[in-house]
Amino acid sequence: MPSAEELFGTNDTARPLVTIHNESGRPRQDVILPVCYRNTPWALTLAHALGFGIYREPKLVQHFDDPSLWTDIGYETVDGVLALGSEVTLQRAKQSYPPFFDRLLKPEDAVVSRAFADEIEQAEWVAQSIQRNLTEDELEADDILIVLPSALTAKSDAAVISEALQRRQIASHLVGVMTSVDEVFHSGSVALANIYRSKGNEAPVVYLVNAQLCYGGPELTRKRNTLFTAITRSRAWVRVCAWGSSSDALMQEIDAVRAKGFQLSFRIPTESENKELRRIHRDLSDQERKKRDTVERQLDRALDPLLSGELQLETLAPEVRAKVERLRELVGNGGQ
Repeated sequence: MPSAEELFGTNDTARPLVTIHNESGRPRQDVILPVCYRNTPWALTLAHALGFGIYREPKLVQHFDDPSLWTDIGYETVDGVLALGSEVTLQRAKQSYPPFFDRLLKPEDAVVSRAFADEIEQAEWVAQSIQRNLTEDELEADDILIVLPSALTAKSDAAVISEALQRRQIASHLVGVMTSVDEVFHSGSVALANIYRSKGNEAPVVYLVNAQLCYGGPELTRKRNTLFTAITRSRAWVRVCAWGSSSDALMQEIDAVRAKGFQLSFRIPTESENKELRRIHRDLSDQERKKRDTVERQLDRALDPLLSGELQLETLAPEVRAKVERLRELVGNGGQ
């Protein structure tokens, strides 16, 4: 989130108008609430696992500068040490969530993930599941939120799902397009919202669709933050849906969380490694995006003759072959 200086501004001498810090013997100004009532421990663990890329290959996407923050946000150490460069296993501490989650819900129902061949198959499954929610699970339409990770394609993405719902006589609306931007839920209608409209809202059951869009590629920190935000909109049940070529890899990350019993086992990056993660996965400027797109087009045209066999690698100049080999090494290392 923005700093207090960014939020509230500075005075004529460039001093912050508002400062927030804790002082010994005085009331705390910066408080982390000790108990999370909004999310189940399983959904929150999954959100952190995907947001940080805990079980991603080959390495994490991001991490806190201070490892002790894991304790502050409700995790306890099961094994290892909370220190830079150390291996550690974490889990949600019992005191970090209310006991009714364990009493009323089971993790295998609270968190469900599915991969599909295409968006039509995904939409059909989501619509069938929502139909069961409404007819068998004693839920109302305004208990359900469908989150679309891409704001740019939200209209077309929503249309596919809305059509599948309509065939089952289930009304739906795209927030901010078919309704006011300030109104998310309507009685008798299922809400679909892009990730920005979803922020600050929550629902008993959340369907995150097209999650494969957040698996890999450039600007990965923003994409993984999208996964975290979407999953933490859920109060009881979350369904993570993906389709296409990246969906299986994303499901493997989710399956790893389940296989570990909703524990997080990983190596905490060092300070220098953390800086490198930020550099690699940061948001790009418009100029950087244009340069990347230009390089992609040039590479695509240049590599086609080699991959088709029209041109042999051995016929290239030694310095060019060396660059191709270096490129192969980069790809083998995940581009990092």
